[in-house]
Amino acid sequence: MSRTFYADCRIEIDDLGDAPAFACDDAEVWIERDAMLVSYFDDDGIVVLEGRADGASGWTLAARSRPRRAFLSPIGEDSGDYAGTIEEQGESARWRLRLGDPASARDAGTKAGTREEEDV
Repeated sequence: MSRTFYADCRIEIDDLGDAPAFACDDAEVWIERDAMLVSYFDDDGIVVLEGRADGASGWTLAARSRPRRAFLSPIGEDSGDYAGTIEEQGESARWRLRLGDPASARDAGTKAGTREEEDV
């Protein structure tokens, strides 16, 4: 199982309905094969988007706790930069994600406050 954790990712979201543009530099991203999970905090609390690769064209994601959907496509090959649209309650906006440096699963577990089991 190949799981990669990216800490300190940058997210930028243009105006979304009544919400002003938003940016953060501490988002976290997990990618495992064709699955992606993105988490970050905005003014209303934590946002967790998860989904699957949509062929070679990008990722389709849905929020766990909000009526929010998103689509991301890679910008360039292996650049770690993605762009797409994010939708909530009939409004849509452009958003961008830049992956931080990858960390090992063990580093990610420590950062997230979880403990990995040792191999026996």
